Amino acid sequence: MPPVLIAVALLAVAGCGTDSGPVYRQSAVNVLEATLSEGRTAELAGRLWVERRSTHALSVVIVGESDTGVGAEAQWFEQLQPPGAVGDDVRERTVDALDATASAVQAVRISLERSDRPGARTALDELGSACDHLESLAEDLS
Repeated sequence: MPPVLIAVALLAVAGCGTDSGPVYRQSAVNVLEATLSEGRTAELAGRLWVERRSTHALSVVIVGESDTGVGAEAQWFEQLQPPGAVGDDVRERTVDALDATASAVQAVRISLERSDRPGARTALDELGSACDHLESLAEDLS
């Protein structure tokens, strides 16, 4: 057998026994941290508008971009397959936290687009709680 094929066969066999659980767990932590950054950015932009310390147009753009980012991050992680049954719990907890944050960012975006300060305050409280949960889960999975 040619040396290249032997090397490929050895690498394939060596990769079969590796535990991909830690890699999946780290992927969850990474997406939680990225989503946390987007969520906190949206929270800050929304709070500045509610407190009349930022323009409406700027806040709408920032929160809209955060909404897009959170959705993309959640979608990316949801497409990953857990490496085994042990990863199912990590997936479920992570997807639930990502979905809650995406929903909260959307609520802030909608309130901003309607120029609804009371609605934005309520949505921002929800977003703050969702971000706190993201942070706690990322620490727990680290």
